[in-house]
This record gives sequence, C-alpha cells and structure tokens, in this order.
Amino acid sequence: MIRKFYTVIPSFALAAVSISAAASQLPNEVKWMQDAKWGISHHYLAGGTMDNAWYQITDYNEWNNYVNGFDVNNYADKAAKLGYRYVIFTITQNRGYLSTTSDIYDLHSPACPSKQIAPGCITQVNSNQADYTPTRDLVLDLALALKAKGIKLIAYLPSHLGDRWTGKKVKAPYPDWFINGFVSERAQTWGDNIAGWWFDGWYQADESQQDLAANNAYPVADQLAKSVRSGNPNAVITISDGFEYSFIPNDPQSNYTQGEHNELPPIPKSGEVTTALGTKVQWHGFTYTSQEDPLFGGWGQVKRSLKYSNNEVANRVKDIARAGGVTTLDVAINPNGSWLVDRLVQIQTVGNTVGTTSDTTYSGLELVNDNDPRIKYSENGNWVRSEQTNTGEYQQDLHMTTVNGASFSYDFSGSSIVFATSKDINHGDVEVILDGKSQGIFSLFDGNNYRQVQSIVFEKHDLAAGAHTLTVKKVLGDVMPVDVVLSKKAKKIYKAKSL
Repeated sequence: MIRKFYTVIPSFALAAVSISAAASQLPNEVKWMQDAKWGISHHYLAGGTMDNAWYQITDYNEWNNYVNGFDVNNYADKAAKLGYRYVIFTITQNRGYLSTTSDIYDLHSPACPSKQIAPGCITQVNSNQADYTPTRDLVLDLALALKAKGIKLIAYLPSHLGDRWTGKKVKAPYPDWFINGFVSERAQTWGDNIAGWWFDGWYQADESQQDLAANNAYPVADQLAKSVRSGNPNAVITISDGFEYSFIPNDPQSNYTQGEHNELPPIPKSGEVTTALGTKVQWHGFTYTSQEDPLFGGWGQVKRSLKYSNNEVANRVKDIARAGGVTTLDVAINPNGSWLVDRLVQIQTVGNTVGTTSDTTYSGLELVNDNDPRIKYSENGNWVRSEQTNTGEYQQDLHMTTVNGASFSYDFSGSSIVFATSKDINHGDVEVILDGKSQGIFSLFDGNNYRQVQSIVFEKHDLAAGAHTLTVKKVLGDVMPVDVVLSKKAKKIYKAKSL
C-alpha cells in the first residue's frame, strides 16, 4: 500500500456512503467476489524504503532472476489446498520494477542515474533508457496457473510510477501513456485471465482532472475503467482513496470497495455499499496478517511475526462472509512463491473455517519452535542460538551449527511431519532421516541465491499411527539453521463394540 493512515473523512462523504440492507443489486461482474468470500494479497516487490520484504533489490539482474524463479505451478497447487478464491498481486510499487513485461513502460523509462545512486541499474538494448521490466510476464503466468485451479487474479497498481532510482515519485498530472497506454496494453494482453484491478493511492490524482463541483465527473476513474475494460469488459475495479470504502464520493467506476484497514475489518451489516451516486458496490475488507512495521504497517511484511491468532482471523473472515462481505488478507511469501509455514497453517485454517476447502494438510499442524525442549540437539554441534532475528524466522529465532555431522532429533506421535528453516547462499545440504531410514539429501541453498524464511525442506503426511523420530543431519555448507518443525497427531479410529 502507498498510504496506511487515513485522514478524516469529510462529513458529506459519510452522509453519502452507507451500507445497504436491501435485496442484492450488485452489478453482475462483481457477484463472483461475494461467492468467493475471501482472497489473498501479495506485495511482490523489488524493495525500497516502503517495504521490508527480504527481497530488497537494487539490481535489475537480481530482480529479473527473482521474477523468473517464481514457481507458479507449485504456488497454484498450494492455493487450491488452502482454499482462497482470488489473489491480488502487485504489478509494481516504489522502485519501479515490474512483475510483467511492457513495451510501453520500456519506451517511457528514464535513463539510469549515476552508478553511485543506482549501481544495479541496466540500460535497455539499443536505448539510453533504464530497464525496469523483466523478461517474464509473471502476472500472466501466475494468472494462468491459478485459473487452471479455478482461482482468479486481480492486478494491483499504485498511483505513481515508482521513484525509479531518482528518489522522486512521479505525481500529478499522470501521463496519458501510463493511464491509457500502459494499463490498456496490459489489460488487452491479459484479457479475461485477469479478473480485476485494485488501484492504490488515486486520491493523489491531479485535482485539475477532478472537476467534481462543476461537472460531477471524474475523468481519471473514467480513463482507468476504459483502459481496464478494453481487455476484460467484466473486470472488477476499485480505486483507493485511503478510506475504508471506495474513492471520493463521485467515483462512478468502482464496483467493490477498496476496504483498507490496519486491523481486522469490521463485520458489515450487509455485503452491499450504496455510493454517493446511488449505485451498489460489493463490501470488501482488506488488511494485513503480519505485525506492523513502525512506519508503514504490515503490508508485505516478511520480517515480522503474525499479528493475530489463527482462530481470530478465521472467525472474522467467516463472520464477514456470512454478512455478504468479502475479505482480502495480505500475506508475505518468499521470492520463489513458497509459503512461510506459520502463514501456511493460518491461511488453511481460514479456508477450513469459512468452508472453502476440506483439505487439512497444514491447518492441523502444531508448530514446534527451535527452542522447544522436545527438539534434541547433538552434543557435537557447537550449537548457537540466535534470538530476536527480526528476519522472518518463526518466533524470530533459530539454532545454528557449522559442524558437519551435527544433527537434531524430534520424537513425535502423528501422521504428519514437516521441517522448515531458512535458506541462503551460505547454507548447504542436510540429510533427513525418519524412523532410522534416510529420506535423502535436501538443499538449504538455492542456486538462484534467494533468501527464504520458514521454507519447507521436507514434509510427509501419510505416516502410520504411532511413535516416530525425525532426525536432520548437516552434510555440507557453512551453516545449518534449525527454525521449526511441524507435526500432526494421528486421528483416533474408534471401532464399534459388538453387542
């Protein structure tokens, strides 16, 4: 998000916007959202001062590497199990790097600044302009992988062009090439593979184009809607004003509210909102699941722990859905699209509670932290414990060893076991042993040099009932970190007694 803290809503706006309890009058194109009940948002960004994701990138090659390394099929498989029905995914924000290709964006890019300011900036071939677009259209690839699972994708686009190495946001007036050219290009390329758009921060749009008093018109919203619907005439749209509902009262184009909250959204009286123009739009609440950064909230926050308990989030989403509302939960993921395991457990708990998935692979898992006495560390490991890491490890701590042959073991009784930990450039290979039998060698080093946290190294979910022992042994590399194991008790099977 661009703005996290709301200004006071003018009294005329409050009078004009109300929750409707009448029979459903929602536009047809937005009714799928009410049926979906809830979805997920990811701030997949290249870094900069306004996000604290691990991928703090100031280098084109590194960003391009990340975008190309995102495993969309693995992500879509997980999404289907977790139960959410749509994903809001960032096209860009802040630094200006995109998660999609674009000839128009390339054509209008500025030149690279000095190497002192932007050492990783790369100039386009046969041009003096900087390159901010990757070689892969990740947005489209992800949309297609999700579509195959019956899950929709909504594209997120901010109000400005990103500082693009200059440190200065490009503000009003918004160039025609951006509102019309770029948005139209992407919309027409993606077609109905993209279900909608979430436009952030358009409260900053050029006020000279918002002649509300004289004409009761809003050209910026009209231009955006025309561009978006040139590719998908049924696309859902919201234009954020930084308030709970939609754009300032005279937005004729939004058909769902932007819904941004810094806490769990309230339970609405109805799933419909009546705008100042008398139109009906879908009630939508939007919040983050991570603890807040002191300045910019918890949007896209990888480094901090979860803000709410699993049941708190799940029950609120369920109550909102019962009222006809829709909830989007912003959740941090690793650069390759893999999930942090504490988020994985929480999100499937939501899916089970709301009733959008019957899969319980992850929702019933107990997270056992590295300092839990049930985890036993070998004496030969010279183990060091790092506390208050604030880097995204479960409960912000982990154990580490540099000794090959060092190991830890965990005794449990259950049907599932998962080992998850950090992956980095100086992490090597480990051997996983289950009940005395080797399960193979697994790498904690990603060849693409990704920094991952709470990343699943090994999982098995079909164990026989009874006692088991997991052992993980360091084989190669500088460091073996131990973060968290997850296990699930086997369900008891009761036999009827003969009479």
